[in-house]
Amino acid sequence: MFICNTCRYINPPQAQSNPKDSLFSTYIRTSVQLSMEQLSNIDLFTIDGFSMNLAQLVTIVLSAIVLSFIYWLIEYKLFPWYYGMDSTLGVNRGRMRKALRFTVLGFFVISVLRVLKLDYEIIKTVLEELSPERQKEIEMANRGAANDGSGLMFTVRISHLVEVLIAYIVFNVLDLVLGEIVTQRFHRKQEAARASGATIAGGTPQKIKWLRPVLITLIVIFFANQTGLAYYHPFNVPTGAEGKVMNFTIGKMLNAVLVFFLVNLCLSFLITFLLKGYYQRSKIDVGSQFAINRLLTYFAYLIGVLLVIQAAGFNLIGIWTGAAALLVGIGIGLQQTFNDLICGVIMLFERSVKVGDVIELAGHEVGTVRKIGTRTSVLETRDDIIIYVPNSKLIGDNVTNWSQVERKARFHVQVGVAYGSDTALVKEILIKAAKDHKRVLDSPPPIVRLLNFGDSALDFEVLFWSRDLMRIEDTKSDIRLAIDAAFRARGIEVPFPQRDLWVRSKEAGEGQG
Repeated sequence: MFICNTCRYINPPQAQSNPKDSLFSTYIRTSVQLSMEQLSNIDLFTIDGFSMNLAQLVTIVLSAIVLSFIYWLIEYKLFPWYYGMDSTLGVNRGRMRKALRFTVLGFFVISVLRVLKLDYEIIKTVLEELSPERQKEIEMANRGAANDGSGLMFTVRISHLVEVLIAYIVFNVLDLVLGEIVTQRFHRKQEAARASGATIAGGTPQKIKWLRPVLITLIVIFFANQTGLAYYHPFNVPTGAEGKVMNFTIGKMLNAVLVFFLVNLCLSFLITFLLKGYYQRSKIDVGSQFAINRLLTYFAYLIGVLLVIQAAGFNLIGIWTGAAALLVGIGIGLQQTFNDLICGVIMLFERSVKVGDVIELAGHEVGTVRKIGTRTSVLETRDDIIIYVPNSKLIGDNVTNWSQVERKARFHVQVGVAYGSDTALVKEILIKAAKDHKRVLDSPPPIVRLLNFGDSALDFEVLFWSRDLMRIEDTKSDIRLAIDAAFRARGIEVPFPQRDLWVRSKEAGEGQG
């Protein structure tokens, strides 16, 4: 049934003015209010109980005009300015235009639904019964979350779904734009580095790490706040006081997750974009970079854990006060673990052992330090085996660090020759065997020492320098083989201990007597 109504004017109540407002603003607001009230009394049509007045039509038209102006401003002013700054890909330009059109259309749909009161409820259910104090608390935070006193309502409207979809699309475009900005920035730096003859380490960055989890968490928080789900607490946490508990709500849990992602995002941005350029400009070695990054990570996670606990709704002072006795017991039981943690921090500060150093442990285990962790360090041995060494072993025990400023060290090979051998010839052979090896450095040159007059041999020692710290045993073996071949060719004997055994029988002893 279609009914056309004539204009029906009803004198609206006079608008009350705020004495704090200026006369002009009061006049404008009063005029607009009176005009909209007059227009709302002009019914345009009614179809099966659905009616539309002139004020609603004017509101929808104004919304369309404002959104069209915003679309024109972004499409024809902001986007060309952005395209002129960076070489944006054509595919990304098309995605950005589509996202803009859908966003504007989505906001227009939301305005129409709410103006015409078509924003129907898809889901409406009571999550939990509320006490009067809890009801008042929720109503003060969000009046739409608890409305009729029947409990905490979980309400999903059509506009909520549209808003979430808009937020998801906008955040995806934001992730796309920021990732493209990072990529363009990398290429500009790479071109500048090539012009100056330098290089930039690392591959081309594509995305900002931890940005997408932050954006998705924001969408979930927005949806939870709009529908009332954020105020639902699945369980309570006792506070220690008699009869008092803390409401651990969904909103608090989401806030804690958001804080965790934000801490990781800030840490990743600091290390990847700020410190990386500083390292390249200052030419800081890899070990120092690892130490700085590790200390910043420890500090960021310490602050992050405190912020996460605070965002979850816990009182930090109460927690640490109530858990003092427990922490003392844990400290006594885990004193070795804490010792390793402190030793790891000391190593990062003192840098007595760095990532990339070749070290020899007290048990004569030699390996390269691949990682210095919070409690243990990762060591790669000569057999390409990964072992985990507690940090306290690298601080408290005797550790030989073969890595020096020039990354070279001196090594020894000992050999014995028979008495009567030509010592000058022996010295010549030993020096030549060391010099001929490709892994032995020419400077400083190898030297030979006569160590001692042994019981059955003259003990010589050849000393040489090498940079191959991890595979030095192979080098020593090659030098020994070369010495043995040269001794055989020159007729130099390598003695070995000999013993003469005299056997005396009992009869022979008695006959002599």
